Amino acid sequence: MGMIFKRSALALMTATASIALTVTLPAPAQAAGSTHYVSPAGSDTNPGTSGSPFRTVQKCAATAVAGDTCVIASGTYREAVTPAHSGTPSARITFRAADGANVVIDGSDPVTNWSAVSASDLSALQAADPFLTGTEFSSAAASGRIFRASVVLNASLPGNQVFVDGDMLGEAQWPYPGNNPTRPVHHSADSGTTTTLYDSELTQPAGFWTGARLTSHNWFVSETGTVTASGPGSVTAAGLPSCVGLSPNQQNLYSLSGKLEALSHPGQWFYDATAHQLYLWTADGDNPGSHAVEAKQRNVAINLSGRSYISVVGLGIRAATAQTSATSTGDVFDGIRADYVSHSMDLDVDPNKVTPPDACDVLTAGETTTGILLRGTSNTLRNSTVDHSSGNGVLIAGSGNVVTNNRITNVDYRGSYAAGINILGTDQTVTHNTVANSGRSDINIDNKVAGTIASGHDISYNDLSDYGNLVVDVGAIYICCNVNLEGTTIHHNLLHDAAPLAASAPAPGVYLDLSTYNATVHNNVAWNGTTYGVVLINPNGGSTSGNKIYNNTSGTDPKSVSLFGGTYTTTEVANNIGDADTAAGVTSSSNLAHTTNPLFTNPTALDFSLTSASPARGAAVVRPPATDGYTDPAPSIGAYQYGVPTWQGGTRMARTIVQGESYTSSSGVSTHSAGTGTVMGSFDGGDWAKYGGVDFGSGRNLFSANIGSELPYSGGRFEIRIDSPTGPVIGTVTVENTGGFDTFLTKTVPITLTSGTHDVYLKALGTGPGVANVDHFSVERIASQVEAEAANASSGTTVATGGTGKVAGSFDGGDSLTFRSVDFGTGRTAFAAHLAVDPAYAGQSFAVRLGSCSGTTIGTMKVASTGSWSAYRTQSAPIAPTSGVHDVVLVALGDRAGVANVDWFSFE
Repeated sequence: MGMIFKRSALALMTATASIALTVTLPAPAQAAGSTHYVSPAGSDTNPGTSGSPFRTVQKCAATAVAGDTCVIASGTYREAVTPAHSGTPSARITFRAADGANVVIDGSDPVTNWSAVSASDLSALQAADPFLTGTEFSSAAASGRIFRASVVLNASLPGNQVFVDGDMLGEAQWPYPGNNPTRPVHHSADSGTTTTLYDSELTQPAGFWTGARLTSHNWFVSETGTVTASGPGSVTAAGLPSCVGLSPNQQNLYSLSGKLEALSHPGQWFYDATAHQLYLWTADGDNPGSHAVEAKQRNVAINLSGRSYISVVGLGIRAATAQTSATSTGDVFDGIRADYVSHSMDLDVDPNKVTPPDACDVLTAGETTTGILLRGTSNTLRNSTVDHSSGNGVLIAGSGNVVTNNRITNVDYRGSYAAGINILGTDQTVTHNTVANSGRSDINIDNKVAGTIASGHDISYNDLSDYGNLVVDVGAIYICCNVNLEGTTIHHNLLHDAAPLAASAPAPGVYLDLSTYNATVHNNVAWNGTTYGVVLINPNGGSTSGNKIYNNTSGTDPKSVSLFGGTYTTTEVANNIGDADTAAGVTSSSNLAHTTNPLFTNPTALDFSLTSASPARGAAVVRPPATDGYTDPAPSIGAYQYGVPTWQGGTRMARTIVQGESYTSSSGVSTHSAGTGTVMGSFDGGDWAKYGGVDFGSGRNLFSANIGSELPYSGGRFEIRIDSPTGPVIGTVTVENTGGFDTFLTKTVPITLTSGTHDVYLKALGTGPGVANVDHFSVERIASQVEAEAANASSGTTVATGGTGKVAGSFDGGDSLTFRSVDFGTGRTAFAAHLAVDPAYAGQSFAVRLGSCSGTTIGTMKVASTGSWSAYRTQSAPIAPTSGVHDVVLVALGDRAGVANVDWFSFE
């Protein structure tokens, strides 16, 4: 898209809804409507006023019509919400959290009335199942550590899910998997056939595992089946596909579950669906009645199927998901916190598969049925977190949908072709997301559910890492098979740190598998374990054509581009840093070999931009848009043009980082060399560490820690307190197995919204040793973006397609964009905007003013070239410290045309 020229001035628009910086309201002007209120203290017989609110969100959902708003007070709402009506483009229906409220729509219900398994209970169980005799279960029951409760779980769900004190517990499994679902402990088979695996670790008597669920991760396939025969050294299962069988490729990682015999370790459960009995062995072996125990009962928390122009703002979703449908248009999920969105036990072929049946259809399990389900046209998920899913974090299907500025973690822990973001349809926008810790790939396009046309997608500015935890032969972005990517661009992504398992086989940043073609991949950066390079093209003996692989940088690994066997035509590989394969039918030019030092600015700090002396500087051929914006006589090789502001990938975060070893006082802890330098360790039950003067800014609601633990100690917990060792608890971290105390992974938990400067105390709970080692931690908040096309009033500007969806263009000298009731919280000091500026128009400015076009100027943005009118970059400027709620006006200064195209902005 070029410069957006004026056609006619937009009419003045007014709105009654506020645009809060903690959440971003949708674009269209909002017609006045009624405001309804919901509170746990209310009643559905009330009128829904602020003084007499409804009790359930569903009551408000049944009441609200176009233009209405449901304001929801803090509380946990154990219900499914289905609005009765749609909004309109000019009169949306909005569901939002009350100011400062913590609202959760929860798919689980409490489980109570626990009793210990008695001696007579145990005798009856052993009489019915003699294999229980002599097991760890029987020993634990005899010593009073196994409890059970009568509960009817929802049999229509794809899997049962149990929580204790807010954390998911795993179903009883052999071997004990630990508490990290994406990095569970498995056994590795010695050998196998299509239906039988052999392992000398299987020492149980014949028939012991009959009826159990076998889960196998072998090569690129995860599968489940029911054990029909077992004996010392082997198990045989039915219902398995013949895709790769059970004979290990590199290795076959497997587990057994679904039998009471497997309840052999604290921190697990088993559900007897016939007797409706839930058995639980808590981590401490105590009575579950002293804990908050919950079981999932609903699959969908917010159902917008068949509904359009509805906004869901600032709500939490737990143990359930949210969904739209093929007929939904213009729905927006903004600033939601979604935890444990989907959970399944078995790997079944996806019901929406579009290819003819074959032996590998099990790969599709959960691809279109799990995660936040964003189907339809022009729907949006933004500024949100999605954490924990057995399948997708997000499914995006239909056309013109947007997934932007989200953090998506701990997904696909069943290891299918589900992903952090699974893309179907056409013309989807997936930008500025952070996706980490996935069973297979972080972003996926699979022809088995998406078909062979994947056109018009924009996959850009994402930070993708820690992929391939359960299977191999993967990519951070994986696309298969025979997929036509005409019009799709994969650009400006950070691709790094493949999981250790993945790095043992192909694990490139972008994997174009099995004759995928017409791919445009440019300006991506990859490092650490991205085997076979930034890009791997694998025709697999077939053919591929029309690929354009430009200006990618391999930061630490030797390869930039790998070309596997097959026939290549009309494919060009140019301007890449790192070894690039050649093949007949491939045009290669200006690639910088790994043996030549590219002279990166600071590679140890993962800054792979170029120094002035870099041999990549000015050595590239011109290949727009990959080389747009270069300032030397010729462009630079690699993802960063010399002399141009470095682009940033991933979710925009307001973040304060604290090193673990930087405590100002402590009790019991010590430091040692590990992680990124020095870490805090010897962190045992009862110990604490104080970190003085931690800045929470104008409000942080997430705590992320880079922590290490090992299997025997996993499940330890520590509190986050402020102001004193006995001060308010703002959050609690349950530590997962990372593979070792000095093997560090990031754990993120929600915290109470906290602002200002506070002393922070990390306090280990319990009395046992080895809670965790802490490398560093941060207090964070996703920096919510205000969409420029959402202006409540404008003068001279137009709206067009571009950036992350829609943008405000024709922003010329004297023009303005007005945004009503912007909330600066307790104080903001910086302004950031996602802009496109052609080099010929660079250097102009626009003012950020309060109240009106002539109001107080709190900052001025002087725009730099981004390379072209279609190349968007984030630029920042300081502002005068500002708090409270104000109208904000962006005013283009001077009298020249073409100040900028504006995608979004934020105050930070």
